Amino acid sequence: MSPRKKVVEKYGEYFSHQDWKGMLSLLTDDVERQEVGSPELIRGKEAFERNMAPPPDVESLRSTRTRMTEEGNVVVAEGTVLVKKKDGTSMNIQFCNVFEFEGEKVRRLTSFAALVPNPT
Repeated sequence: MSPRKKVVEKYGEYFSHQDWKGMLSLLTDDVERQEVGSPELIRGKEAFERNMAPPPDVESLRSTRTRMTEEGNVVVAEGTVLVKKKDGTSMNIQFCNVFEFEGEKVRRLTSFAALVPNPT
């Protein structure tokens, strides 16, 4: 596995454990994050952390990557996130994240995400 794919894998692990400080260590200081469909562009580690932290009603997150593709300084990761809430409900989110690197750190993250129905 390439060094950049290892960074993306580590990012997913930190996300699942809600280890925001660990996640921030993988980013450049001037990191940018864009959620497709949102007009807001997040800039800098402090804003990134505020934006990534889940709402207080979230009990746990579990991220599963199904595929990673790398070309040049870009790694694309696809997968799902299972969000379990404190009230016992859950939701599944399907994602495609585009990680753009500067050296071995993430400089820009573009996230595509969609809520998918829970299996019955």
